[in-house]
Amino acid sequence: MREIALALSNVLGIEISPLVTGKYRAGDIRHCFADISAARELLAYEPRITFADGIRELVEWLHCQEANPQANQFAEAAAKQLDHFGLTA
Repeated sequence: MREIALALSNVLGIEISPLVTGKYRAGDIRHCFADISAARELLAYEPRITFADGIRELVEWLHCQEANPQANQFAEAAAKQLDHFGLTA
């Protein structure tokens, strides 16, 4: 997550400090890394877009979207519900 935040920070030209609480939801996969080596070997797959280019495309798309002023409230409420029901550790 920190690497993604840093990449977004670079493209946006702002400093982003992600809040890493160490909490997780019950059933979350906490240590998972993408590995396309099997797709490369079996399907001769090669990505056409680099991670950096994909982040730039994402930021371009985001600039065309309308912000939802209530988004933070929704996220906070969802986090509180997860805690309330004991679904975070």
